[in-house]
Amino acid sequence: VKPYFNPSNTGSWTFPLGAFLHYLSYEVSHRMGIMAGLNVLKSSHPNSYKQLCNDEPYLSCIELPGHEIVAFLDTLLPLCQQALYSKNASVSHAGETALLYLAQVDPVRVAPPMIDFGLRALDISSVNLAHQ
Repeated sequence: VKPYFNPSNTGSWTFPLGAFLHYLSYEVSHRMGIMAGLNVLKSSHPNSYKQLCNDEPYLSCIELPGHEIVAFLDTLLPLCQQALYSKNASVSHAGETALLYLAQVDPVRVAPPMIDFGLRALDISSVNLAHQ
């Protein structure tokens, strides 16, 4: 998928890939929020948690293992960074919002590379480089 997010690569696939990046990040962020809420409910009100899991059986298997979350973030972060430079404004905005959602999932993993990415773009030497 990475070659299709190249900023100079435009085509009929550009907008759908941007939308996919946005919604995939949103859904993972949403799922992580549900997981956190269920963990709080489980520890503070175990009877309510059991009743909820009986009523909504899919909630019992909603938890994502930590290593899968790390792999997901490590895979999507470079795509989001590349999407920021897209010639299509919708894809660029999708990259921004995807980064926002990913930062909500794991700010410690997402924020440092993005700060470095932003600082390099603001560096005075970057003014002379066309790709920055």
